[in-house]
Amino acid sequence: MYELKKTQYKTIWLNTTDAIVDNDRKLFTYNNLPLIKIIGEKNILKINSITLSGTGVDNISNDNWTIKIKDVKFNNTTYFNSDKDLSPTVAQFNYDTNNTIQNGNLSLEIEKQDINLITLNIYNNSNQGLIKSGNNINLHIGITICEEFFD
Repeated sequence: MYELKKTQYKTIWLNTTDAIVDNDRKLFTYNNLPLIKIIGEKNILKINSITLSGTGVDNISNDNWTIKIKDVKFNNTTYFNSDKDLSPTVAQFNYDTNNTIQNGNLSLEIEKQDINLITLNIYNNSNQGLIKSGNNINLHIGITICEEFFD
């Protein structure tokens, strides 16, 4: 039997203005991250914060948004995705007329690894990226990784 010995938290803050962006503003690649070592026996990735800014924010009321993560190894025996995309969904949210975000509070079990590259795939229910009426939308996201160590 294992007993929980220690829990360690790591937080990664990402801003879409710091990423390499594709033309559709769907894929955001962060390839200049400091090395993040994930060494816990059980590691859970969660999104703890999402905020939006930019000139396109005024035009996105009532859009449903999905955020998928790439370039991170995850436990695929504990994850099932019904949209036939191999990239795990880490957040789904709606930005409503009150400018509030409702996050689905999803979690993803990830494997032990060294992370220095993360790619986010962000799109709305119309399969559009972070651009509305020709104006860019910026997303600021806080990712928390909970590492559990057992004795």
